[in-house]
Amino acid sequence: MLNKGLLQRAEKIEEFQKKINEIEDAVFQEFCEEIGVENINVFEQERVKQQEETDRKRLEFENQKTRLSIQLDYSHEQLQKLANKISMLKETVHKDESEIVRLKKLGTEAESTEATADIYERERAIHIDYSSLIDDLKDLQSDKEIEAHLTQLQQQVIAKENVIFKTSAPNLRALEKLQTAKDKFEESVNAFEASRREAKICRQEFEQMKKRRFERFSQCFEHVSVAIDQIYKKLCRNSSAQAFLSPENPEEPYLEGISYNCVAPGKRFMPMDNLSGGEKSVAALALVFAIHSFRPAPFFILDEVDAALDNSNIGKVSSFIKEQAQEQCQMIVISLKEEFYSRADALIGVCPEVQILFLLSFHSN
Repeated sequence: MLNKGLLQRAEKIEEFQKKINEIEDAVFQEFCEEIGVENINVFEQERVKQQEETDRKRLEFENQKTRLSIQLDYSHEQLQKLANKISMLKETVHKDESEIVRLKKLGTEAESTEATADIYERERAIHIDYSSLIDDLKDLQSDKEIEAHLTQLQQQVIAKENVIFKTSAPNLRALEKLQTAKDKFEESVNAFEASRREAKICRQEFEQMKKRRFERFSQCFEHVSVAIDQIYKKLCRNSSAQAFLSPENPEEPYLEGISYNCVAPGKRFMPMDNLSGGEKSVAALALVFAIHSFRPAPFFILDEVDAALDNSNIGKVSSFIKEQAQEQCQMIVISLKEEFYSRADALIGVCPEVQILFLLSFHSN
């Protein structure tokens, strides 16, 4: 009975639904004919599909908009980096242009020396060809034989000139021109000899200066190369630490750069640019003290060298500086870290307050 009742109710609901659909079709018949659809249900289904398609396209548009926004932000960031890089390159170009102007000035000063050196080199390249001489002249060996033959030739010339003077009227202008040519030739020979002597002197002075420069540079470089490794080990308090220098041009090291590399304790070798800020600070201090050991100064002024150091490295660096201050020279250190200035022999504090400057001094003694 229950199933039968449910079935009857379902049939009635279906009939009611058909009537509702018929009424809706009748009400919207004119509208459906205008838009070219079969009935209102078809129209609603199409409208739902269109709405879903619109929502899908809107979602795609939003996603694309988000991607483009991210790309635009990235492009702006890259553009800013390029602008910064261009500024740095412009600054580098400006520095290089200034260096070129300076080098041109130095080149102008060196032109005279280079010119005389060039004359000397050309003179060395001159080769005298004696093949055109007659056999009698080629056989002359000693200076006396040459002078005797030259005297004989001069006498022959004088005799022939006398014959010419007797046979024809002398051309005084020709003799004047000949004398002028001889004078100019002698002046040229004298100037050439003077230039050659000057070029030889300049070359000798240049070689001596070059040798002296190399010796002085090598003396300093060899000392610093040995000292920097020892000082770096002391600063790091570790014998495995290494620091070494190498010239880019071994023959003339003062003309090009010097490579400086460090191997921090417990780490493998890496370029200096890849070291941390604290490791770079320790390496820089090692280089400074190594150069100082070659020609010590009476005192040092160090400005916040501990800025990038942690507490462990601060203790190592401050201990080393204190040792140096006791053994070699005085140290004046500017620091804002208590771990560093607490080890000082004397302390001076500067603090502004209400436009009045107070100096507070403390001595460990």
